[in-house]
Amino acid sequence: MRSARMLVKPLVLTISLLALLSLTSLPLAEAQVGKPEGLYYKSWAIVIGIEKYVLAPSIPGAIQDAKKVAEVFRQLGFDEVVELYDQDASSRRLQQLLNDMLPRKVGRMDRLVLVYLGHAGVMQDSEGQDRGYLVPFDAPVNSAAKSITVEQLKEFTRRLASKHTLLILDAPVVGWETTEPSGFSLEGRMAPELEADRRAVQVVTAANRGETVGHSDQGSRFVEALLAGLSGAADLDGNGWLMASELGGYLVRQVELASGGGQRPSSLRIDGDGDMVLVEGKAARAPAVK
Repeated sequence: MRSARMLVKPLVLTISLLALLSLTSLPLAEAQVGKPEGLYYKSWAIVIGIEKYVLAPSIPGAIQDAKKVAEVFRQLGFDEVVELYDQDASSRRLQQLLNDMLPRKVGRMDRLVLVYLGHAGVMQDSEGQDRGYLVPFDAPVNSAAKSITVEQLKEFTRRLASKHTLLILDAPVVGWETTEPSGFSLEGRMAPELEADRRAVQVVTAANRGETVGHSDQGSRFVEALLAGLSGAADLDGNGWLMASELGGYLVRQVELASGGGQRPSSLRIDGDGDMVLVEGKAARAPAVK
C-alpha cells in the first residue's frame, strides 16, 4: 500500500505539471490562416484595475469599475476576458503580458482591447517632449523606472499581430504623437464592415496632462460613460454597428460635458486606417446593378 501511494504522488505531480504547461503554452500568432467566418477569429479583452498601490495613493473603486467593464465585454461576446487586479498587475507581470504572452497568443485576424484603470505619470525625453506612462501596482507615480511607458505601449501594438487593437486608458496618458482621426467617410457609414478589413491601432485616454480623472457617486466619470457607450449609447448613427472611433468620439463629448470642460479625453488612431468593430450590425447590402 505504501509503495502504491509513493507511485501515485509522482504521477499526480506529472499530471499537474502537464496541465500547467498546456495552460501556459503559447501558440504562434502566425498559426491563423485564411479568413474567419465572422470579422474576427478571436476577441480579447485585457482589463487592468489597480486600487491599493504599494507606493502610490489608492484609487477607491478602481477594481469595482474594472469588473463592470470586464462583464460588459463578456456580454459583448469576447472570447477571452483577462482580469488583472492589484498585485496581479505588478510591473513584472505587466511586462510579461505585453512583451511575451499577448504577442505570442494573439493572431492576425483577432481583435484586442486593453483597458487600464490606475495612475499615470509623465516624464520628459531627451528632446524635452512629454512622455506618459502607466503605473503598475508596485511602482511609484513619480518614477518611470518600473512603469509602462508610452513608447513601450507603441512597441507592444507594433509587435501584436492583431488586425485591430484598442487601448482604453482611464488616466491622463500623453505623448502619442498623433492627431485625432477624421470622421467616418460615406463609405464607412454605409458599409462599416469595409473599415474592419483594414488594420488599426486606436487609443482613448480619459484626460489630458494636468487634468484630474473625476469620479461621481457611480465611480469613475470616464468608466461611467464607457459602460453606457458600450451598451449602445455610442452608436450615434443608429445603424447597429459600434465602431471604436464612434465610442471614442462619444467618450470625448460625454466626459467633457459632465466635467464642465475640466476633463478632456482624447480619441486617437496611431496606426493603420481601419476601425475596430465593437458591436457588429447587419452587413450593408451591395447596390443594385442597373
